[in-house]
Amino acid sequence: MSHPRAMVVAQSGGPSPVINNTLRGIVEAARDLDQIDTVYGARHGIEGVLKEELLDLSSQDPSEIALLRTTPGAGSIGTCRYKLKDHQQEDFDRALDVMAAHNVGYFLYIGGNDSMDTAHKMSQQARKRGMDLIAVGVPKTIDNDVGDSEFKLIDHTPGYGSVAKYWMHMVQNANEENAGSCPADPVLVLQAMGRKIGFIPAAARLADPGREMPLLILLAERPMPLEAVLDHLHDRLRRHGRAIVVVSEGFDVGGIGEVKDSFGHTMFSSSKT
Repeated sequence: MSHPRAMVVAQSGGPSPVINNTLRGIVEAARDLDQIDTVYGARHGIEGVLKEELLDLSSQDPSEIALLRTTPGAGSIGTCRYKLKDHQQEDFDRALDVMAAHNVGYFLYIGGNDSMDTAHKMSQQARKRGMDLIAVGVPKTIDNDVGDSEFKLIDHTPGYGSVAKYWMHMVQNANEENAGSCPADPVLVLQAMGRKIGFIPAAARLADPGREMPLLILLAERPMPLEAVLDHLHDRLRRHGRAIVVVSEGFDVGGIGEVKDSFGHTMFSSSKT
């Protein structure tokens, strides 16, 4: 890429409190790169690319871009839940046509696992087409499940620190509620996000480092039959008279049936339990 090219940055998935800060960092860093002449923000993720709704972020006042550092949510350019599927070749063709029309040489997609997958597929499709496009997935997920198991690539993903703090406070509040209402409602169950990795429910332990609460944390990595869960629950009820259960949405209690969302992910709260 000998001549300056444009960059498209987009956001996907659920907004975290710091997703805008990632966007800010990309826009500000791009200003110092001779290879990039314009940074476009795709309105509402990959859908904005397909609809050719591209916002010229390079023309924005730097002081306005700087405000994104402390602006929560994803309202600046929006996000989406639309996933490019292998059998929908027309979506890939349309996205690459739009990028070619705007002299785009770089595509950065901020998000979690599905967003990383989309960036990878866009890179593959561009290569097949002979198009000079660098597609990069930029990790943003509260699940903390993007990277490698040894944490050499990513120690923690932006968004996880915020949700860990949130769950710490929520469990502290839940403990007060449970303690006050335990004669009538001795068991309080909280479901945490995380289909395969239990970093979010594990963060509930931050609320009780001394292990004084009747807290039962069920991680996706450690499945157990429903009978074993009940044994742990009865133990806490016997010792404390109450219990707080934090369960990962991907926790497996055996073959009791499941319901999946539009992405094919198990919806624990909608299972046949």
